[in-house]
Amino acid sequence: MSDHDLTRRGVELRHEDRHEEAVRALRKAVAAGEPDAPKELAYALMGSARPREAVKVLKRAIKAGRADLYGLLGSVAAECGQARIAEKAYRDAIEKGDVEALNDYAVFLQDEERFEEAREVLQRSADLGDILAPGNLVVLYSEDLDDPATAAEVGERYLGPGNPGVYAALAATYARLGRLGEAESLFRQAIELHAPRIHQRYARFLWRYRENLKAAEEEFWEGFDQDEEGWSSALGEFLLSQGRVDEARAVLERGLAWGDLAARHLLDDLNRR
Repeated sequence: MSDHDLTRRGVELRHEDRHEEAVRALRKAVAAGEPDAPKELAYALMGSARPREAVKVLKRAIKAGRADLYGLLGSVAAECGQARIAEKAYRDAIEKGDVEALNDYAVFLQDEERFEEAREVLQRSADLGDILAPGNLVVLYSEDLDDPATAAEVGERYLGPGNPGVYAALAATYARLGRLGEAESLFRQAIELHAPRIHQRYARFLWRYRENLKAAEEEFWEGFDQDEEGWSSALGEFLLSQGRVDEARAVLERGLAWGDLAARHLLDDLNRR
């Protein structure tokens, strides 16, 4: 048996939506010392709605010497509301030289409404060449700081094929400024560049600015087909807005099984109705 066999089997089970079996297989993989097992076990626990157990798994692995997992610990802890643990993990990851953790830390700071700190971290991340940070910087100015004019300036400065996320962020900013034709063009370019979550973002534009519900729904489902992060909560929110509660519930439950904690919040709200 190789150093990855149990882990590989756990991942296969997870892809088949057999999350509890995946968790059992991956626990054995962790015990066997397979290198990718702690990360995959954390993902499986997230998918079975046990994020706090995922935090414990990652903390144990880090204590055993896996400093490469600090960034993931930060993301998982942030998603389940353990802000203190998340912030320390992100800072430890950055201190250990994990440049990608800068962008994730900035997103965490945005969620905590610490916008000036987030701006500084995103600028540093963008200066170091992170491909996600420039787009997130545009979003920060446009949505969090309510300064679409500055957001447009920043987006135009970073616009280029090497930063695909900027196209979608700048398109959304142009939409806020009433420049809908330019926004549409940028969204289409972003699709060609496979920008992160682009089908969800374009769907929201079609929904809110073009009021084309049919086209918006097609784009939300395309996000599902492309397995975009957060597809279920985005589609679920849309379906709920249309009063299609049973369809929304099915979508959100599937997303929750894959670790979309935003889907959990929507389901909780739905269950309280």
